[in-house]
Amino acid sequence: MNNFELKQLRKLLFLSPSEAAEEIGNVETRTWQRWEKGERAIPLDVISKIQMLALTRQERLSVEPDSNDYNYQYIELFDDFINVSGVKSIVKWRLAQSVAAQLLLERESEAWRMEEIIQDEG
Repeated sequence: MNNFELKQLRKLLFLSPSEAAEEIGNVETRTWQRWEKGERAIPLDVISKIQMLALTRQERLSVEPDSNDYNYQYIELFDDFINVSGVKSIVKWRLAQSVAAQLLLERESEAWRMEEIIQDEG
């Protein structure tokens, strides 16, 4: 994995650099930023963790979502996520946000096209 892929996956998972540094890398934010800039090699355990999170996201999107399951709900605040799920993991909260945003896109994109919300700039 290169630095650009690391950054893309972090953003796909809705994680800030500081959240990723703390929750995935167990490092200072500056270290994570150096990995994303290509200034330092990304440790194999960090690569493995972020790949597994991306695969989990992909798997959740490949099955019929349960709208009552917190893993498929967009919950804006971390404290609300904890109250709903009982889970105190920023990574799991952000993963659920990412999945919910993708499901919204898939569910509503055709309607948006029909309403001409997305306009061709050409």
